[in-house]
Amino acid sequence: LSQGDFVAVARLEAIFATSPLVHQIFVYGSGEQSYLLAVVVADTTVLDGTSAGAPDEAGLRAAVLASLRECAEREGLRSWETPRDVLIEGEPFSTANGLLSGIGKLRRPALTARYGPRLEELYADGATRRAELAGRLRDERDRRPVLEIVLEAARLAAGSEGAPAEATWSFADLGGDSLSAHTFSMLLTSVFDVEVPIRLIIGPTATLADVAGHLAATRAEPSRRPSFESVHSPGADRVSAKDLQLEAFFDDALLAAAADLAPARTDIGTVLVTGATGYLGRFVLLDLLERAAATGGRVVCVARGTDAADARRRVLDSFGDPAAELGQRVAELATGLDVLAGDVASSRLGLADAQWQRVCDDVDLVVHSAALVNHVLPYPQLFDSNVLGTAEIVRLALTGRRKRVAYVSSVAAAMRADGTIVDEHADVRIDTGERVLNEDYANGYATTKWAGEVLLREAHDRFGVPVTVFRPDMILAHTRWAGQLNVADRFTRLLLSVVATGLAPGSFYRGSPDGARARAHYSGLPVDFTAAAIVALAVESATGYRVYNTLNANDDGLSLDDFVDWLIDAGVEITRIEDFGQWRDRFETVLRSLSPNRRAASVLPLMHAYAEPADPRVGRALPNECFAAGVRRLGVATGTVPSISPALIGKYVRDLASLDLV
Repeated sequence: LSQGDFVAVARLEAIFATSPLVHQIFVYGSGEQSYLLAVVVADTTVLDGTSAGAPDEAGLRAAVLASLRECAEREGLRSWETPRDVLIEGEPFSTANGLLSGIGKLRRPALTARYGPRLEELYADGATRRAELAGRLRDERDRRPVLEIVLEAARLAAGSEGAPAEATWSFADLGGDSLSAHTFSMLLTSVFDVEVPIRLIIGPTATLADVAGHLAATRAEPSRRPSFESVHSPGADRVSAKDLQLEAFFDDALLAAAADLAPARTDIGTVLVTGATGYLGRFVLLDLLERAAATGGRVVCVARGTDAADARRRVLDSFGDPAAELGQRVAELATGLDVLAGDVASSRLGLADAQWQRVCDDVDLVVHSAALVNHVLPYPQLFDSNVLGTAEIVRLALTGRRKRVAYVSSVAAAMRADGTIVDEHADVRIDTGERVLNEDYANGYATTKWAGEVLLREAHDRFGVPVTVFRPDMILAHTRWAGQLNVADRFTRLLLSVVATGLAPGSFYRGSPDGARARAHYSGLPVDFTAAAIVALAVESATGYRVYNTLNANDDGLSLDDFVDWLIDAGVEITRIEDFGQWRDRFETVLRSLSPNRRAASVLPLMHAYAEPADPRVGRALPNECFAAGVRRLGVATGTVPSISPALIGKYVRDLASLDLV
């Protein structure tokens, strides 16, 4: 589909054929559209004898769509795997009309030839209908309750027109995902002339009532908070570091007072952590709790929740089973943890006045790892969550007295247009002073991280805020705790897919001129080492502005090819296919046939990244001298940046097996 998701239509047809209303079904999609359609030969006998009588075509269509949604919910299908509209066909598919083969299978070319033009009209009609509905909602916005319009717009954006929707539901409860959330946000903005941040739609505690409340409150008293348009310019296709001046985010009074603030404390009594429910953030929190237990001090988290108890529950739940060894250790340490219900991207972190004042008075160091990690959404849609979130950390650092800030950025924030990485001594405002906004993978996310670095550099240069920036590359599984890996990341998806299909290319990289396997390198680091290094270096950095490219730049020649070798040596059955194109085609075909949970966790949505062998030079000779020196100086783990080991790759397989993914 147009957003990069793959659908196995034969499997979907088998699922939807279990509907009592479906006699036969032909599922249809297009690479130019983000959703599916279908042709359904309905079984109306199940409706005979009902008090309502036989429905008309519109009623039958609505009943069929509702039945398909029930099948999708039962099977745990994604929103884009459920047809959004159907054609009702009275004549069954048969060998006589050429729509079935001699063994009863659908003849897709014939079905496409017969129904394709009508289905394309249905796509066009859908676009027209959605545009008309958006216009109608705009016309009615002052005559109807805001919540009523939000519910109708949510159904439209999620492709659930006609389905029920409740104020207490989340957008995901309607089948929405991050892409349809983007559509929902833009639709509401066009209807109400009010920007609706994506975090209010897909946040872990967000409800449709919250969205309506935001719209009502902002219409009554327009927000003066910065936005992508106010900081950059409406419709900008590139952004400049010069746009990201502190004056664009803060009032004159705060900046005037910042010049006379007391310096940051060199000793650390209280640490504030953001992003503690995230994959890296929770292990940063764990390291800080271990440190506080050993040396004294206090750790505070800001996390989303309906109240402090709910926020605390979400933080602790992120570590998994409370009865497991990790869960028990966290419970022991959490007696010294204070969790505040808030939202990092909201003004003053979404805290009440007394909480905000206490944080301003007590906190010595902020470890800011919170971000909306989404590699599909564009920069303007991520601006509120990620750039304004970092701006609020700057506000905290400049209120009451200066505070130290440790910022978890990304290696992608330091990437030049030619693919090389800025070294740790460079000023990103100069070396990568302008970034182009496009549809490249993770362009929006990387740009928000770059913007955060620019803001913090400004805060340091102008007001002496001590800043430590960390730029991780791929963050790998925990080397010790069972089941602790990031299932959604690209590396895990690829490893899972190779093991589940039993297929790998002769090499993932372009070969040497003599035909030998190219020497390549993979620069990821285990999450436990990454978290330990961040905490140690953040605590050490009491002054200045320091940058650490937090990655494995060891000249070890260990790459994806070696990881496959290790799997084979460990007894995993993997067939290598020398021709990369043949491997890719067979690999993709087998991935589409996997069970729903394995296919959803596979690398299938990212297969465009494997269109051709990778350049073996990428990942080699990355600048990390300051990081490696800091690890040696502080004796983090063994005092050296680790290479990826067979033991870690073996643990991946065990962890994936424990999750029933391989």
